[in-house]
Amino acid sequence: MTLRIVRGFTLYVNDNTNLALDIETLKLPTLEEIMDGYQPGGSDVEIEVAGLGTKALTMPFKLKSHTPETLGLFGGAPGVRNNFTGKKLVISEEDGTEHEHAVDITGRLSKIEGEQLEGGKATGYDHEIKSIWSYTELWDSRVMHRFNFKKGGWDIRNFAPVNETRRRILYG
Repeated sequence: MTLRIVRGFTLYVNDNTNLALDIETLKLPTLEEIMDGYQPGGSDVEIEVAGLGTKALTMPFKLKSHTPETLGLFGGAPGVRNNFTGKKLVISEEDGTEHEHAVDITGRLSKIEGEQLEGGKATGYDHEIKSIWSYTELWDSRVMHRFNFKKGGWDIRNFAPVNETRRRILYG
């Protein structure tokens, strides 16, 4: 295992707006399984039943800017989603190799919260992307994880195809 450090990141909106000079923070979606606690009648220990799906994905980010190209994307008509691509440069502290870690998502900008305005301070907005219908996470251009709501969920996890039979039976 080698120590790898993030040396820069950005967020692209709809493949035409690069927020590299505006973005202060970006948090990739949390991948968390849905579980259900179960305690059998003859046991005095509860177990969590796993594999019940994944909690809804969200991706928060903060801009230290007043960017109408982003603010104007809030909400919208039902069915309208935008493309967001987060990219970060990761460099190995051991051998200096450079890696690209990226995430492509399709979702809605569902929350915008302005910071408190204060004289002499740069302020901006907290944003949150929700209702994510597609999610692809890449490491050096290889698909590490891919989820598509319309195709029934996960089709790649940890670089390997999953749920092929389920997709074939349920979605043709």
